[in-house]
Amino acid sequence: MDNIFEYMVETYINGNISVFRELYHELNRDARKDFTDFLLSEVEPTYWREILKQTI
Repeated sequence: MDNIFEYMVETYINGNISVFRELYHELNRDARKDFTDFLLSEVEPTYWREILKQTI
């Protein structure tokens, strides 16, 4: 599952925010929680706020 999470973060960082949103909304509830855990543990803190805002 981490590969899709990495892809989602790369997609966001590359400026494809609408694609990121589509991918996020395709995740089920548990996968969304897992993505948040992945984000906070594997991604640079500079991106946390902006990416988290797109998940709301």
